[in-house]
Amino acid sequence: MKKIVSALLGGLGLTIALWVLFPSAFLKDDTKWTRQNDLGRVDVTFTGDARDGQIDVQGKSLCVGRPQWMRDSKGNQGIMVQFPVSYLQKSYQITLTPRGNDKEMSLEINFRGKDLRVDNQRKPAYVRFENIRLNGKTVADERTVWHDKSFRYKIIQVSDNSDIVLSFDVRKPFSATDIRWRREIGLFMICSLFVFYFRDFTRFVNSVNRFNKNDIVQVIAENYKNIDVVYRRAFWIIFGVLCFAFGFHAIQFMWGNHDWPYLVSHLRRWIYFQYIGRYALSIFRKLALNGIYLPLIYDVVSFLFLALNAVLLCMYWRLEKRVAYFVLCGLILTAQPFTLSMMYYVHMLPETFIGVTLCFGALMISEKVAFEKSSRMKKVVLCLLSIVLINLSLAMYPVLINTIAVAFVGRLLVQSFEWDGSWKLFKSYFIPFAISVVNIVLGIILYKAMLSFVFPPQADGYNVQTLPFSQFPERLWTLFKQSFHQLYEYPFPFISQAVLWGFLSFTIFIALYICLTGGIKQKFVRLLLLVGAIFATQSAMMIAKNHIIDGRIELFGLVVFETLVTVLVFTNLQKMHNLSILAATGVVWVSIVNDLDCLRVWKLGFDAEKMLWNRVLARLERQKDFDTNRKYQIVQIGMPISLRSKFYGKSYSSTGFHDRAANLLSFSYDTVWNPFVAHEFFYPTYFRGERPRPDHPNDPKYRAQLKRLWEAGILDKAQAWPHENGLIVWKDVILFVTDAKLLEEYKKQLAKEFPRQPQNTP
Repeated sequence: MKKIVSALLGGLGLTIALWVLFPSAFLKDDTKWTRQNDLGRVDVTFTGDARDGQIDVQGKSLCVGRPQWMRDSKGNQGIMVQFPVSYLQKSYQITLTPRGNDKEMSLEINFRGKDLRVDNQRKPAYVRFENIRLNGKTVADERTVWHDKSFRYKIIQVSDNSDIVLSFDVRKPFSATDIRWRREIGLFMICSLFVFYFRDFTRFVNSVNRFNKNDIVQVIAENYKNIDVVYRRAFWIIFGVLCFAFGFHAIQFMWGNHDWPYLVSHLRRWIYFQYIGRYALSIFRKLALNGIYLPLIYDVVSFLFLALNAVLLCMYWRLEKRVAYFVLCGLILTAQPFTLSMMYYVHMLPETFIGVTLCFGALMISEKVAFEKSSRMKKVVLCLLSIVLINLSLAMYPVLINTIAVAFVGRLLVQSFEWDGSWKLFKSYFIPFAISVVNIVLGIILYKAMLSFVFPPQADGYNVQTLPFSQFPERLWTLFKQSFHQLYEYPFPFISQAVLWGFLSFTIFIALYICLTGGIKQKFVRLLLLVGAIFATQSAMMIAKNHIIDGRIELFGLVVFETLVTVLVFTNLQKMHNLSILAATGVVWVSIVNDLDCLRVWKLGFDAEKMLWNRVLARLERQKDFDTNRKYQIVQIGMPISLRSKFYGKSYSSTGFHDRAANLLSFSYDTVWNPFVAHEFFYPTYFRGERPRPDHPNDPKYRAQLKRLWEAGILDKAQAWPHENGLIVWKDVILFVTDAKLLEEYKKQLAKEFPRQPQNTP
């Protein structure tokens, strides 16, 4: 208890010290209209009988203006000196040299804030001037002003060409309402934790300092050897197989349509993904990779964490320590083509798999708290750590709630096979897992609170909106049917039907085993948990407003359940040992073959689309009205052209794939929300201006451009690409048509809305 109190007091003291040293980092704007780096002003005008007066100004970080409204009827030109102001106190020195035809002049100096207007109404932007000195003489101590409430000081009988040195300290004032209290609280918590562990940290540093480099290497080697040999071997085997299965993706430096900005630009801010509720997604990239997408490293780091996740999940589910078991179950979790549905979004690849690692770490820590004896304080700290890890994992990818749910319910199912059916053992076997439930719930609540109060999402999409409670019963029944439907049918490409039947057979064997063994209580609990694990694969969609079926989502739910079924087969169906290993090996082999097939198609599709972009650009250059130095509004009718489907075999040509696995099958490498980003990416100049999204046909800007093209008769001659009129340059518009049917629909709609016949153009 004394250590906690001292940590809180020390954290408070450290927080105050940081606040005093760096106040601008913890203060917000004094009014909602101002910016943190505002402008202060000093206006100097002539008074008296001066004529044709001018004022020269010297000083650093100053912006001097001579607006017409500061010129009086006698030809005297006043000046307006502006300078940046923040919460930190700054000192300025301004040298004024008045020049005029009078030997003696008078000046009026006004200290004020900038002219800030909102809706044509002036708003207060306060500035605090301190220690105002004129030629070394103090003329005022502290003055808080804004534009309409200035501090006025007059200087009389100033000689021509004489220097007037004006110096002062300036800053923005603040009050208690200006403090960023959320940031302050977070700083206090971090400082308190730092003080709490400072003594242990210094001991660790001192112990490290006693070692030389060889000793440190020896310690690392010994710790590595202390890891169970099964875990070590399984990890490296899984990692090697993943490098073989997905290495072509890393070597070819492939990316998806979301990744264009990260190829050339660094991450600008820590919470770049705040608008989609993933405020922790950029942490790894910012800390380790300087905020930029790097080839090879992204994939290798992802493979390392994928292999680690496989080993951790098998450990959490208490799989028998056999290298073959760990490797096969780990590859079923990681090597299926579902993983490629995530690899299409390279910009979020490492962090997403790191998020899975955090999920498993949080669950294992919670179980340690439940079943191992330790001090109360240690348990509290471990529970807090588990909650934070769950929060961070969801902040990297909210769909990971599926992984948490399936992994936890699967752990209960594994535990149920060790239970003999007695109520006495039920309490000791299952009740301790309540700690895990509490930590999971608190982690989810913390994530929701962070979204609501700290990092509010700036977009309505991406499932950051929750489902209204009135629609929950209907969604529950829909997901219940879907969760069982996916066991015998999921139309994703590169997932062979034989693999589906293999997992379905495993599930049926486990269900039969449950029904044929144990007592009534055991059967009931195990069947309930098995159904719960199946249903848990849809956890994210239970609360999301938009119901999505996609390979990315199934990777973190369905694939984890399939791994659970394999673990249960290896653990409980000992008589099927050889058959189980043979079937699992076949599933892994088929998955790897399909991975390589998918990467082949991706590469062919990417190269074909780049050739298509070159053709579009070549035709654009031949347009007589196209000017590379001009900005154009890109109006695209239809979705971007995807050529990957040309290279699929007949087995993937049936309908039904496109909507459910678009990132594996039909997404273009161009972006629908940023037309011509891929075309312009390989072009020496930037010619895009406005670019309304073609997938938002009701957007006013998009409709306005269609109206212009319709009234000018441009749409009458337009045709779908590759027709010569599939690309048209007209005035400040580039029209690109990829969908003939959609073009005709728009023309019919426009004819009804604007019945005046369009003028035909040559």
